[in-house]
Amino acid sequence: MPGLVVFGRRWEIASDDLLFPGGLEIFIRAIWLLAISIVYNEHRDLLKCADGNLLAAYLIGVIVQLCLIIVINAWIVHVSMQGTITNYRPRKQMPSLLYVRFALYIPELAWDIIGTYWTFRDHVGCNRDVVAIVEGAVIFSWIILVITVVGIAVIFDPLGSRNRFSYWPEEQQGLESGETDQLMTSARSAAARVWENRCKVLCCCAGFDEHSQNAFSDVAQIIADFFKDVDLTPSDIAAGLALLQEDQDRHCISRDPMSIVTTQPQPHRDPRLEDLGLVAHYMKFAMAAYGWPLYVYTNPLTSLCQLSTECSCCSCTSGQVEGGALIMSDNCCRCHLAGILRHTGLMATDVVYATFHNKVYEIPFFVALDHDRRSVVVAVRGTLSLRDALTDLSAESETIDVEGVEGTFAHKGILQAAIFIHKKLEEENILANAFWKVPDYSLVVVGHSLGAGTASLLSILLRPAYPRLFCYAYSPPGGLMSKSTAEYTKNFTCSIVLGKDLVPRLGISTMEDLKSKLISAINSSDKPKYKILVGGVWYTLCGSADPATPSSTAAPSPNLTQPLLDEITGMPPGCGYTSQPDDTSLRRQGAATQPAPLYPPGHIIHIVEVEPASSCLSQPTYGAVLVDTDYFTNIIVNPKMLSDHMPDAVMKALDQLVQVQARGLQPFQQHCSQPVV
Repeated sequence: MPGLVVFGRRWEIASDDLLFPGGLEIFIRAIWLLAISIVYNEHRDLLKCADGNLLAAYLIGVIVQLCLIIVINAWIVHVSMQGTITNYRPRKQMPSLLYVRFALYIPELAWDIIGTYWTFRDHVGCNRDVVAIVEGAVIFSWIILVITVVGIAVIFDPLGSRNRFSYWPEEQQGLESGETDQLMTSARSAAARVWENRCKVLCCCAGFDEHSQNAFSDVAQIIADFFKDVDLTPSDIAAGLALLQEDQDRHCISRDPMSIVTTQPQPHRDPRLEDLGLVAHYMKFAMAAYGWPLYVYTNPLTSLCQLSTECSCCSCTSGQVEGGALIMSDNCCRCHLAGILRHTGLMATDVVYATFHNKVYEIPFFVALDHDRRSVVVAVRGTLSLRDALTDLSAESETIDVEGVEGTFAHKGILQAAIFIHKKLEEENILANAFWKVPDYSLVVVGHSLGAGTASLLSILLRPAYPRLFCYAYSPPGGLMSKSTAEYTKNFTCSIVLGKDLVPRLGISTMEDLKSKLISAINSSDKPKYKILVGGVWYTLCGSADPATPSSTAAPSPNLTQPLLDEITGMPPGCGYTSQPDDTSLRRQGAATQPAPLYPPGHIIHIVEVEPASSCLSQPTYGAVLVDTDYFTNIIVNPKMLSDHMPDAVMKALDQLVQVQARGLQPFQQHCSQPVV
């Protein structure tokens, strides 16, 4: 922290990141040295043949090189263990050691080229087994060099050169304020272009149509703006998250678990919020929107046999199927349709329309008749492709028109997806045809994750024509809609969030808050990075801090906001460069620049863990809490932050609460305005 600067450019690695890769290289090369030494000692008599002296010379050269490399790597590892993330002074020798280490690659490369020439030719009279062993040593040496090149490519920073890296202090000396602003603007534009190119490479399968190009630009700008005021390496972020997890767990709110299952609910709440059986029922439709992949994931042993009874490999074209349903962009065997039927228990004749067409801002959905609950259900799929991920990441705000409500805006990518589905429903008269069959049914819109956000915004668009509709949003995105829009949706939307799920807490404002807390945690820690990372793994696996590395904090160094580049370049601090802004400066900058916060929709049922699971094969005991719209304003760092978002985990928790309700117990406590963590 910050990124290491060698060879005149910044790299995506810090001087205290070399312990683990250096230790791994020492381990591999030590085994290699032992093997080569044994081969040479055991078989040197067999090398007394034509060209055998060349093979022996190659092995001796390899042994010498390995000894030198192991020694310098051990020195690098030792230096990398010194100091803390912010106290770089004990590691000031690192640049010189790296220059020496990289210099050793030159003779190693040359020796491998010579060894390849010597080894892979005819050796008359030499033992073939010995020659094969030497050939293997040459090949292994080339593999090591290739891995090294790949590693260098991974830590390469395209913005790290002096003429593009905006944090070089000497670049800002002697500049007027306008010139400084122009320099920073150019640097940020360069960063946005680099991130856009990265997005295009990572999401090359998403296509390059107009929507995709706009999404690439939007996502790149958001990422570039997020990282513009900090210089963190990936390991810094990992260490900061480990510190935050321990800190959050130490300060979690203590509550009586039994109160969650015994307190009576408020009598005036919408009955659709009280009936968890109804909530669990429509979760099946939200899961069904994922088609066959989720069904196979949740039923790994029996799914193939069960799906085969529903699949029909008779047609590879989109069009009408039994009962008049229109199925678009399914595969040849209609496996997605089969997944819908298996998840919901519907008949094929109950599916009115289904499309699995997927592009940026255009996500799959289906419309079906639910005769059990007398409703027409519109189910929207969540994230299942890179195209969906681009839709998720297009997180800028865009206005949505809501009659009688001011300040209504929403997540751009998700709003565009809702507009696409709304237009499709209107142009093809899908809902009109469904209600022509069942005019007395109600309209229900459901979805999970991205589908939940799209469903809630789609409900806003549909409500003028269907004022009695209701929306169930399972694990919706947190950065979805403005405060006024979220309040408006309380009339017809119920969101369900499980435990420490990350997504309902995720938004630009909460990410900025997480960044400031992460910086503060790093600045306050007096432990080396490797101890933080090892302790974080121990804490995650065992649930307690590593006793060998007790948690401790120290007052921030007075020079934390001074440039850390002098550990590499020898330049004195005080050039006006802020490598790591403190928490106060980040909040001050954020208050002036970051957009208004966005919130999840509607009334929110938070499913909380009352008692932890007794074993790996058992489930925790859950309870339910009704919470406010601004309840999820802080990201909780926890191993369950991802697993609690999975649709099957939400379904299992709901099924358990339904069983509690069926036994006559009350799974709700009264309205809660403070987070339960």
